[in-house]
Amino acid sequence: MAMSLRLITAVFLLGIVPFEFASGGETQIVFEKRGLEKLGIRPAGNRTRNLTFDHTARRDVSGTPDLMAVETITVVGGVIFVEQARPQLPKYACPGFTVDPDGESGRRLVVDLPGQRVAGTLYDWELEPLIGFVRSGSDALFTYMGVHGEYHRSFAGNLAGFNLFLIDTFRSVRRPEQAHRVVETPVAGYTLGEASDRVDKEATRKLKRWMRRSHLMFTDVDVDFVFRPQGGDLLVEGDPYWISVDSKGRGPGRITGRFDNRATTLAANPVVFGSGFRLAKYAAVFRYLKAECPDRWRALRRSVAQHERALDVYTIPLRQMPYAVR
Repeated sequence: MAMSLRLITAVFLLGIVPFEFASGGETQIVFEKRGLEKLGIRPAGNRTRNLTFDHTARRDVSGTPDLMAVETITVVGGVIFVEQARPQLPKYACPGFTVDPDGESGRRLVVDLPGQRVAGTLYDWELEPLIGFVRSGSDALFTYMGVHGEYHRSFAGNLAGFNLFLIDTFRSVRRPEQAHRVVETPVAGYTLGEASDRVDKEATRKLKRWMRRSHLMFTDVDVDFVFRPQGGDLLVEGDPYWISVDSKGRGPGRITGRFDNRATTLAANPVVFGSGFRLAKYAAVFRYLKAECPDRWRALRRSVAQHERALDVYTIPLRQMPYAVR
């Protein structure tokens, strides 16, 4: 009997089989008719063979990642997260993370700290691929070097990956402040909620002006992510930001500019960049669990796999994934 898609995904999250045999999700995303075309985006079509990539930045003896190294600067022009979070106080070390199948998407991640239980703010459609990404040990989530975009395998074929494309190509797509609206499927944290309808054209213009530079990265390098409980939530302080780099076509590179205006970035499109900020924060938290609290990390993966049927995961056929901007 063929293994169900849900069971295969659960097996992948537990690390029993490689990604190639895993396929998660229950709801397939429906795009507005000619929606991608209206944004100036070409879908992959038959070009799915070169849609994924894998890259980990070189570390020095102290473990510091070097994003300007030749092997990174010539491969990654996109989204790359490298940092590991830390607890604000020793008593918050190694919290327990589980999935509450009866909770609502966006607050289904439960965090147990001494004397209190709080919620992690991460939507199901972000949680599942992020677990796979952190488990892989990679740093780069998405790159667009040359003629088309490429996704880390955990983000190929899902809504989180589609959103990574919008982050990186924000300066190039049409109507970037409303680009997420081409998704017609009702999705909590994406097409549903008041943030979905917010438009700040001045913030969009300001960010796009800065993004005129040629080689950009949306990154978290040197960000000190610190987590603690606050008001029933897990607060993760620290934000990703933009850098422009110059490699003279060969590398090593140098940073030529930085845009770290959190308010403007989020205002430019609170849905698209809101997801990018959450992925950066929780990638750092999950890396901390994986490195410092391996039992807690394994427990989280088991919990996600166990309750995978309850998660609101949204898939996109690889042929429909964004490939390039026209």
